[in-house]
Formats: sequence, C-alpha cells, structure tokens
Amino acid sequence: MRILVLAHGHPDLSSGGGERAAYSLFQRLKQSPQVTKAVFVASTNHQAIGHDAPFGSFRGRPDEILVATPPVDGFTFQSLGYDALKRLVDGLVQSVKPDLVHIHHFLFWGIEVFELFKQAGVRVVFTFHEFAAICAQYGQMVKTDGRLCHAASPGECGLCFPALSAGKFFIRNTILKSLFNHVDCFTAPSNFLMERYVAWGIPRDRITVVENLLGASVIERSKARMARRAKTAAGRAKVVFGYFAQINPFKGFDLLLEAASLLPDDVRTQLTIRIYGENTQYRDTEFHRRTEALHAEVRDVVSLMGGYRGDDVIDLMAACDWIIVPSIWWENSPVVIQEVRLAARPLIVSNIGGMAEKIDQDVDLVFPARSPGALANLIADTVLGMDRPNQKHLTDLAQSRIQADETHFACYCALYDEALTG
Repeated sequence: MRILVLAHGHPDLSSGGGERAAYSLFQRLKQSPQVTKAVFVASTNHQAIGHDAPFGSFRGRPDEILVATPPVDGFTFQSLGYDALKRLVDGLVQSVKPDLVHIHHFLFWGIEVFELFKQAGVRVVFTFHEFAAICAQYGQMVKTDGRLCHAASPGECGLCFPALSAGKFFIRNTILKSLFNHVDCFTAPSNFLMERYVAWGIPRDRITVVENLLGASVIERSKARMARRAKTAAGRAKVVFGYFAQINPFKGFDLLLEAASLLPDDVRTQLTIRIYGENTQYRDTEFHRRTEALHAEVRDVVSLMGGYRGDDVIDLMAACDWIIVPSIWWENSPVVIQEVRLAARPLIVSNIGGMAEKIDQDVDLVFPARSPGALANLIADTVLGMDRPNQKHLTDLAQSRIQADETHFACYCALYDEALTG
C-alpha cells in the first residue's frame, strides 16, 4: 500500500494540532510493514521552499514534500488557480503513485483537491479537524458577536455576515458538499465533531470516530518518565498550573488572566501559573493590548515562559501540578489534552465540545466555559483543598494512552483497506 498524507502545513513550519496529527500519522505509516511507501505533503509558499519551483523537499528529506499551492478563496475554499492545482496533484500522483491519499485539511489547497485525486484514480480519506466547511467564521462555530453557535444554516450564517446573503451561504454549502462526495470515508477525532457534521448533512455511516495519533518522540518521553518512575514534586512550595497553547483570542488565555486577577490574596501566594505559548498572529491587535494590561495586574502569579519544542512538552507538563485548557470555542480533540495524559497530569478544562468528552472524571475537573469567575473558584478550591489526584491512576491513564495509539492506527489501516476494496 502506497499512501500520501496531505496537510495544510508542515508542523516544523506551522505547529497547529492538525499539522502535528497528520505528521504523527505519517511517521507511524513509515514503520508499518503493510505500507510500501508513505510520503508527507504540506502546503507552503515559495519562500519556505527556497526556490521558484512548486515542489521542494523539507530539510532534504525525499519523503517530506513542500508544495507552493495557488491561492484559495477564503469563503468557498475553491482554488483560485484550478489548472495550477491540477498540475500539482497530477505531479504528486505521477511521482508517488499513491493508492490512497489521507487529507488532513483542504485549507490552502482548495476544496477541489478531493475531486482531483479521485479523478487520478486515488482513493481519498479525509479527517475533520474543526468546522471550516460548516462555519465561515474561522471554522469555529463562534458567532461574530462572540456567542457560541449551536447550529448552522444559510439564514443563521447570513445574520453573522450581513454583507452576504443567505443565498450565498446556500451556494457555499452546495459547493462544499458536492466536492465532499469525492471522499471515500471521513474520520473525526471526537464524537462531538462527528455529530456537528452529521447535523450539517454528512451521512453518519460515512464518518468514523478515531483519535489522532501522537508524535513518536512525545510517546518515547512518556515511556522514559514511567521507566524512571518519575513522581510529582512532593512538598512543592507552590501549586503549579500550566497553560500550553497558542496565545490567541480562542484559546482562553485572556480568560485565564482574568481568573488569576480574581484570586484572593491568600490563594495568590500559594500558586504560580506558567504560560507556555507565543502570540505569533495577534501582536498588533486589541487582543494583544488587552492581554498585556491583564498580565500587568497578575505578574506576581502568571509567568510567561515563551514557546516550547514539541519534543519537550512531556517534561514541561510533568513539572506542573495541573494543566488548564480554558478554550472558549468548541475544541474537538486538542493535542494538548492527549499530551497531558502522557505526562500523567490532571486537567482543568472548559466543559464544551470535545474537551469535555476527553476528560477522566476521577482526576480531571471542568468549569463552565467562558466564565473567569468559575475558573478562579476552581483554582482556589484546588489550591486550598487537601485532596490531590491519585498519581497511580494518572500513571495508568498515561500507559493506556500509549497503548491506545496502536488501536487508533489499526483503525486507520482498516479504513484504508475498506476504502481500497470498496
């Protein structure tokens, strides 16, 4: 079996969860005796490639290809250079000769990529990572006024974008659904995400829920820690909370700062909150100015630790007592939650989307999404309370998560076999 894994970016150039999930799958496919050839292909620009040709290898690796794709319409995701895109797809097919392509996003490629691979005789598997096809507001199903969106329709979407008629959203839906017809099977990493697409119109029997794989290096770090029987720091002077995410308006960074500002003095002296992440896209924005002002009020509690290498995340998380995931949108299966499991640490998460679906009720805690007061109360209760999560149970969860990747990979392989024989 020859497989092409196609992503909207290379994780070493764009470290989003979808890119990392696609690359982790590619790494695992290369180790499988069932796979005779696996190639990772990522959209980028000529600057990243380093020359004017549309193809380039990443760091000289022949099985990791960067592709300078033509621009894409931001509303319908149709390619603005269809003929150029067709030449790129045909070139990949002629070079790699894949039996199947597993596409992890059409963003930056164009929605026609499904059709073009299918026309070339390649079977197509597609993984949903968010709601890009359903929602024109960053694919997050958050209304333009900031409220959570519970269902989408042309009329309701038109209310978010008064300059666009409901008819345009109807056409958008028609285009996307018609090109999704070229997909042999879909996957989603959470039941929540699957249900949203079923409600939008994808038949339930065409979507399989299967968790994203994790990077081999992260899993090895987790195994190494367990082999050393690493323990949580007993008698630590302060309770350490960690935040591991991009700093943007959707991940709840500002909400966490607001919660920190609400903590009473007797709690503030007993904890520290470490922020691991960078603001790479929102520096010259009102969000940046507001979070700067919020951080100035809580510098005694909140430390900005900067970015981090993915390979180091397990050790960084293990140095914390709790990991907070305060996202304000319907996260589906954040990689950070899977990494926290490997680090054998408990979670504090927003109670919406796939986040609530991924927790363990024996050790993890949830709070009402978007409520800084509720999060502050939960942090205070955690600091002042005498109970600590059972470390043996957390270690068992880490071991289970390591073993689960074999199950998830077997599920992907079964889907590939089904797509190729169907």
